[in-house]
Amino acid sequence: MYDVLAASSVGFSFAYFHLNDTLFMFPGPLYTQAEPTKFLADLYGLNYTLYISSDIPYLEQNVQVWESEGLTVGIINSEDEAFDLMRNTIDSGYPLLISVNPSFLPLPDYDILREQGLSGGGHGVLIVGYNDTIQQATIIDPGVGSFGDDFGYPTDGRGNYTSIPYSDLNDAWSNRSYISNTLTPLGNAPTNIDDLLGPLIRDKLLGVGTTYSPVSANAYYGKFGEVGFRTMSSDMTASGIKSYLSVFDGMANEVFFKAAVIMFIGLGLESQVTLQYLSYRTALASLPSIMTETDLTEFVEAGERALPFFAQLADNSTLVYPTNLTKATGFVATTFKAIAESYNSTGDIDGAFAPFEDSLDDISAALLGIADSWRDAGNALAAIWPNDFITQYGAVIAFAGGGVAVLVVLLIWWIRKKPSQ
Repeated sequence: MYDVLAASSVGFSFAYFHLNDTLFMFPGPLYTQAEPTKFLADLYGLNYTLYISSDIPYLEQNVQVWESEGLTVGIINSEDEAFDLMRNTIDSGYPLLISVNPSFLPLPDYDILREQGLSGGGHGVLIVGYNDTIQQATIIDPGVGSFGDDFGYPTDGRGNYTSIPYSDLNDAWSNRSYISNTLTPLGNAPTNIDDLLGPLIRDKLLGVGTTYSPVSANAYYGKFGEVGFRTMSSDMTASGIKSYLSVFDGMANEVFFKAAVIMFIGLGLESQVTLQYLSYRTALASLPSIMTETDLTEFVEAGERALPFFAQLADNSTLVYPTNLTKATGFVATTFKAIAESYNSTGDIDGAFAPFEDSLDDISAALLGIADSWRDAGNALAAIWPNDFITQYGAVIAFAGGGVAVLVVLLIWWIRKKPSQ
């Protein structure tokens, strides 16, 4: 798993969107999955196919986007076709990776979702076997142990080769539009892994939008990589948050609504940065064993400077108890929770923020520290794989410049030959 987070580049990716009343944060593993999986498959010589239900909105447009990015897309028209894909893939000797709504999975770990009536989230499980006689499939579920009081590695074997009735599997799978992924051997893997992966991670860290959303306007609306963390550093100050909240001035139940927004900004910031921290630190540790032809000493040293800043902001409680606000005990979550409670009770926005300005400054400084580390790590890779315009396109510029010179000479010759008007 550590190698996947590194080799797919998602451990080195982060996206932040702040436009008018919109504010979203996406750690790399949550921003996109299909495109990094395609890159990973190409890197290791695998054939990757994405399957999706025919009833998803804007199917044709989505397929065009995916295919323009090099993905092979298959369409599933019915439950029967979905289960035939399961059978055919497993009969060929390979598991089937599917997206499911975890609230339909029978394991008790997801009771926390069912008790709160939460549904619709996406989660991945691996189908590794099936039995048509008893109408059951066998799955491996890496999400077991992620939530609630049973948080931690399931030493009792929960989630490993777990049986699930076809009916439950269909409910969970169909609620995620039968999203499925097959990965099968294609041939020899490329030999230049370093030269493929290094520039991609460089651009992800430095926030090159087109590496995150190659054919989407999100590439220009979003803030990515170190730029995302740098922008968040400004936005998560007292003045930055109050400026964002002013968008909601005059709305019904203004104080209550803004207090809820403050609360969820804090919970979102802590949970998303925690997910990024967990994926980043493992990817950073794994990358040298993948890119074995390159000296990554300076890159790793620069990248490690982000770790204490991540640790300052991260806390597992918002992930382990996603539906219980009283269990959110991290520094970021409790700071925002206290501000929200104060504002909700007094209606005084300045008075609510004033006692916590130092804490918000600490949060802002930590986000800036992450941004600086990612910038320096990206620049360390740029020293190996240059990304400046002249280095990348110098030969083209020289050729084009020569062409311009020839055109100028021809133009002068033509003018001299042409009689004066």
